[in-house]
Amino acid sequence: MLVQIYGFTDPEDVRAVADLKLDHIGVVLDEGFDTWDGVDLHTAVAILDEVPTGTTTVALSLHTDPDLVSATANALRPDIVHVARAERMPSEALAQLRVQLAPMRVMTTVAIRDTSAIDAATRVAAYSDYVLLDTAHLDTGVVGATGMTHDWTLSRQVVEAVGVPVVLAGGLGPENVAAAIRAVRPAGVDSETRTSRSDDRRRKDPERVREFVEIART
Repeated sequence: MLVQIYGFTDPEDVRAVADLKLDHIGVVLDEGFDTWDGVDLHTAVAILDEVPTGTTTVALSLHTDPDLVSATANALRPDIVHVARAERMPSEALAQLRVQLAPMRVMTTVAIRDTSAIDAATRVAAYSDYVLLDTAHLDTGVVGATGMTHDWTLSRQVVEAVGVPVVLAGGLGPENVAAAIRAVRPAGVDSETRTSRSDDRRRKDPERVREFVEIART
């Protein structure tokens, strides 16, 4: 089971979980959007520099313009570029982006709202190495880093429909990751909000990360 932990905003937190040999470590570069987990370029580079050998680096972009996504990718040079708003991009733009980002791999987000997510995931999967399934906030519509779960039966249908590895996200933590894996059977699981510290959501809680990883892998 692939384990991806997102929301690192301090290199110290990467060092604190280095012994867990995480599969993926994710960082969000501040691109001018209103995100609580974004960091400036200097900090993002420092975080990625601390990622242990053998762990895959992931950098998220909220842009929908292929050239702007590529600019973020080229600034950080991660192993995987996470295109968080891929659903808003036409197929032609996704195809262009795939070419521009090579040899970096591409992860695309699909929000699970209803059965339309199956068709959306099938479309973006054609331009992706991974599809990440996330939750859309019920009130704001914001996708990702909401701390909310979604209908896992729909996620299971996506897993069965697409031909690339699916990473399940959306409100996952040590207390529910086992149930999520049993329900969805994804290739991997992702956690951000529920492995953050209770007193500072921008910092990771090493013990919650450890518990999440141990449960997911067993």
